[in-house]
Amino acid sequence: MATRIAPSADVSPGSSQGRSDGAHGAGATSSASGRADAAAASPKGTGAAGRRSLLLLTDAFPYEVGEEFLEQEIETLCAAYDDVVIVPMRLSHGARQTRDLPANARCALLPASWFTDWRFHALLRAPQILLGRERMVETPPWKSPGRFGMDVRFAAIALSAYGRMRRLLPSLGLEGTGHLTIYSYWFFTGAALGGMLRRRELKRRPVTVVSRAHAYDVDEADAPRGYIPSRSFVMRAVDRVYPISDYAAGFLRRRFPGARNIEVRRLGVPPAPRHQRHRTDPFHLVSCSHMAPYKRVLLIAETVAELERRGRRVRWTHIGENDVERLEAMRARSAELIDSTPVTFTGHLTNSEVRELYATTDFACFLNCSDGEGVPVAVMEAQAAGMPVVATAAGGTGEIVHDGENGRLVPVDVTAAQVADAVESVMDLDDAQYAATSAQAHATWARMSDAQRQYREFVDALVALEG
Repeated sequence: MATRIAPSADVSPGSSQGRSDGAHGAGATSSASGRADAAAASPKGTGAAGRRSLLLLTDAFPYEVGEEFLEQEIETLCAAYDDVVIVPMRLSHGARQTRDLPANARCALLPASWFTDWRFHALLRAPQILLGRERMVETPPWKSPGRFGMDVRFAAIALSAYGRMRRLLPSLGLEGTGHLTIYSYWFFTGAALGGMLRRRELKRRPVTVVSRAHAYDVDEADAPRGYIPSRSFVMRAVDRVYPISDYAAGFLRRRFPGARNIEVRRLGVPPAPRHQRHRTDPFHLVSCSHMAPYKRVLLIAETVAELERRGRRVRWTHIGENDVERLEAMRARSAELIDSTPVTFTGHLTNSEVRELYATTDFACFLNCSDGEGVPVAVMEAQAAGMPVVATAAGGTGEIVHDGENGRLVPVDVTAAQVADAVESVMDLDDAQYAATSAQAHATWARMSDAQRQYREFVDALVALEG
């Protein structure tokens, strides 16, 4: 089960663990049906002057693991653009490409930095950081030394990335194209870099800069010192910012109350093979995530133990985690808590393997107990498969989990007993009520999380910005 790589200490305003909206890896190869669906996106440019190119700035995709949600979106992007070039911000020479790409997409790694410590870059570029036109330092040192230091750190890392991108840019084959869209997947270093490239290296050609925004890159309350650095600079760098949820949009609109370039564009997952859900005996619970502390897989284990103490017949399957040490630790802790209830830890599964498991296994309810989310893709996938969901109201989860309709929504600050109460309320539905809840889960996916619809509308919005 591939996990999303948490943004590194060099790029993340959040904790070293990072927070993500994804849960598991996806297959490296793209399906023929995905390509056919993507072909319905906006038409590509025609002729040399009309060629439409996209520079996509990620954290890691398509290298190593992480950002699995892009494995669906990339098909639609490549159907709309003549050339797509992908450059990850936090990887360099030696990273392994682990995902296949459509024929008109290619990827490249930034040249390695000679010095990995941001402090060196801050010293080297101190005049530019403190006196230059970029004005990334937004907090005076006398007002908050800590926040001043965070601004300096961000500026040093962004300027280092810009210097390395300048060296890489001539090899990307983008010079002769018409309109160029720079798309940062995160509202952080990549968005800042896009703005700098447009103002400097690409100032003589038509360029649009856009960014998605998720959770860690907008939630200042969850960031160190309650602060994400250089927000105004990053906001000025983009023509549009696309938060993936109303939750994320709320942070941006409160921070920039007059901004008119904030527009919600959701993530999505593909349709799942239809499977008639029913209340199994024992009631089969499934969860799907890596095992970083904020995912609170231990709370799920405690919930299963609580249900066992109440005499309820359940079983639990957890999908995810490719760190052997962390996986074995959770196995051992669960064995201490749970006596006779069947428990399965699958470890890492690819996206296609997860979809196949959902299609062939009688899972009755999906559990998510995270204390931090954007809008969880794992929940979208469960709903696509028609599963009722019991989840904490973390981040934007409540936008797709509607209490009493397609499952149960519980507070983030919750006990195992309270989660068990919510699970029991789904277990105790009669057949008709359970079938209606399952149908509502699938209907929520169709309305809010259908990848084909969400990504087609997103790409149409990108193309419309070209004017």
